[in-house]
Amino acid sequence: MRKFLQFSIGLLTVFCVSAIVFAAVSLQYFTAKNNSEGILVEWKTVDEGNTVKFDLERSVNTPDNFLSLNTKGATGSNSYYSYQDNSVEARTSSSTIYYYRLKCSDASGNYTYTNHITVSHTVSGIRSTWGSIKAIFR
Repeated sequence: MRKFLQFSIGLLTVFCVSAIVFAAVSLQYFTAKNNSEGILVEWKTVDEGNTVKFDLERSVNTPDNFLSLNTKGATGSNSYYSYQDNSVEARTSSSTIYYYRLKCSDASGNYTYTNHITVSHTVSGIRSTWGSIKAIFR
């Protein structure tokens, strides 16, 4: 977005152009998948513009209370990023919903948020039992 300002001093008119640049990023995908260890969050960029970092944020059961999980430095367009979230609680039912979003920041401190994505972390009864057995022998 550009703003044009006009100043008039007597017969002299001066036009000033100022640009407001926000962290602009174009994503090919942004996904979260349940796995045996927790939730794997992945994203791939098409164009990172002037983005310098990504803050991965998570909220539990509501998309209103996001907390920062991890920060990744931007490495350039067409880059792949991932984060294995092992801090989620394993449940045998899908009652807990995890919301993830990215905060994309530029060097000036401006930022934008992606839309949030959701996933539940569930484990089968067999996987839960096997995990308990493995924990005994650690």
